[in-house]
Amino acid sequence: MTLEFESFKDTPWSGRTTKLLLFVADLCISAVSLAASVFFAYDLSLPTVALLFTWPFLIFMAVKAGAFLYFGTYNIIIRYIGERDTLSLIKAMVVSSICNYVLSFWLPPVWVTPKLLAIIWVDLFLGILALSSLRYIIRLLYDRLKLNTTGTVTAIFGAGELGAMLAGVIKSNTSHGYRLVAFFDDNPKVHRKMLNGIRVYNPEKGFGEVIRKEGIKTIILGINHLPARRRVAFVEQCLELGIKVLKIPPAESWLDGNPNPGQFTKINVDDLLNRAPIRLDQSLVNDSVRQKIVMVTGCAGSIGSEIVRQLLQYEPALVIGIDQAESPLAALTLELKKDVDKGTFVPVIGNVCDFVKMERLMHTFHPEYVFHAAAYKHVPIMEVFPEEAIKVNVQGTRNMADLSVQFQVTKFVMISTDKVIKPSNVMGASKRIAEIYVQSLNFAPHSKTNFITTRFGNVLGSNGSVIPIFNSQIKALLPITITHPEVSRYFMTIPEACQLVLEAGSIGNGGEILIFEMGEPVYILDLAKRMIQMAGLIPYVDIPILITGLRPGEKLTEELLADSENTIPTHHPKIKKASVRMVSYQEVLPIIDRLIAAANDQHTASEIVTLMKELVPEFESQNSVFEYLDKSYSTTVQ
Repeated sequence: MTLEFESFKDTPWSGRTTKLLLFVADLCISAVSLAASVFFAYDLSLPTVALLFTWPFLIFMAVKAGAFLYFGTYNIIIRYIGERDTLSLIKAMVVSSICNYVLSFWLPPVWVTPKLLAIIWVDLFLGILALSSLRYIIRLLYDRLKLNTTGTVTAIFGAGELGAMLAGVIKSNTSHGYRLVAFFDDNPKVHRKMLNGIRVYNPEKGFGEVIRKEGIKTIILGINHLPARRRVAFVEQCLELGIKVLKIPPAESWLDGNPNPGQFTKINVDDLLNRAPIRLDQSLVNDSVRQKIVMVTGCAGSIGSEIVRQLLQYEPALVIGIDQAESPLAALTLELKKDVDKGTFVPVIGNVCDFVKMERLMHTFHPEYVFHAAAYKHVPIMEVFPEEAIKVNVQGTRNMADLSVQFQVTKFVMISTDKVIKPSNVMGASKRIAEIYVQSLNFAPHSKTNFITTRFGNVLGSNGSVIPIFNSQIKALLPITITHPEVSRYFMTIPEACQLVLEAGSIGNGGEILIFEMGEPVYILDLAKRMIQMAGLIPYVDIPILITGLRPGEKLTEELLADSENTIPTHHPKIKKASVRMVSYQEVLPIIDRLIAAANDQHTASEIVTLMKELVPEFESQNSVFEYLDKSYSTTVQ
């Protein structure tokens, strides 16, 4: 360490001025401290005052100035002052006191008295106290004058340990522009109390009044393990008042053990699900797919691509991804370039309806697991083209299932939908037929493959879901279109859906249809309103919401189980096994053959749908041109 006389020149003029002022202030306070120590040791008499104007007093002050320069006590950013800065100050004061005591043995007799040691000790403690206080007072003034006049007016929901940490982070990171003015907390024990000088309020009482009074524009969620129902209720409370709600990232992504304001993100639609996030047993998945060869159909879709991403985390020997969509497959290949280069991911463009090509792929790779995500799923489009629903959803599934038996695949996991329950549309009925076929094949005498079906509701953000559609409409300031004000759906996130699929492959023994506990259904109209509010806009004012009427084949509500179905618990409380109507392989095979032949031989849509209703008698068309088929069937029965 060297004396820092030159450090005044190392910074711009404003910085040099601040350092110089602090250095001069330290000397002035030290002079006062030393004078007070002398008066404390003697008295406030004229001879005592005279001691302050002798050359030993100047020597004492020169030693202190040298210690300040040596330890660089002035070379700090006061608004960020911490323990190390205070420690440097203490070191400077201790060293200067020791040096002054040693020098005192060469001073005139009037200074060398029994009271000299008392002067040194009193000066040490007074100096440390006064100089430290100066720094913290300046910091407090900065906080009041600077932090309380700039930045977005912000509150934190949560006055516990995490909330206090966030408050400190916000105060020490002024560049991100948050000005903290309030805390909210559900705990009545902290209401009306102060946390770091900031009042804690009750969010259940006078919330709107506090928001308006303080001018709060942003609220940060600062509570660990906040129950889902309470989180949703509070977020909706904020959105109604036009408040932007932010959340912090998981602790494992914090920098230096603290969240960074730059990592704060807006809440999204996932945060409005009225249930806790699903956590499945990853060890089971790891044990089942590690070092296995796995094939994923529909790998470029929203579900299929996430299955591939998650599979690659478990170190499979190889993942073969098949999709007929060229551009999405190219995008996934680019995203997973490292895995492609390592040879752990092989993207293949192909159609599951092409039996010959699928057979060649099976022969080449001999997969041990098949995850079948390829499907047509757009309800209104499949009402117009039922033959395509049969080709992809039924024939494509049959191709992959039959080939899995032929090449002795260990497990075949099919991704289904809640629209198979009392299907009201061609898409749902075609998926139900696929379910029936793979379940019957599981128990066929010639089959050694375990077939498992996973059934869940709408997936947030998946291709064709309402979320991307609403987002694009909001971004363009176009009206949001809702088919009916009472339409509700079950939702889950893409990662949750894929975790379910992967765990189904690990726990399924064959023949099961596994369903997911999805919480409460969400009204699409409420979802649209919340998405508009999350964009900082006002429903019906900035963005109109139009009711267009139910689309062909669309239901008001979806179900997870039919009336005749029961559930059986599994190892996980969120996954249950459905007990469904069984159809034997010998019974289902001729109808499937006729159905696929009709789709490929250009039979009319009515003929195809009639065959579908024969295999799925609970299939009753709604808001569809095929409703007359149900009426004529009913008349025939009577």
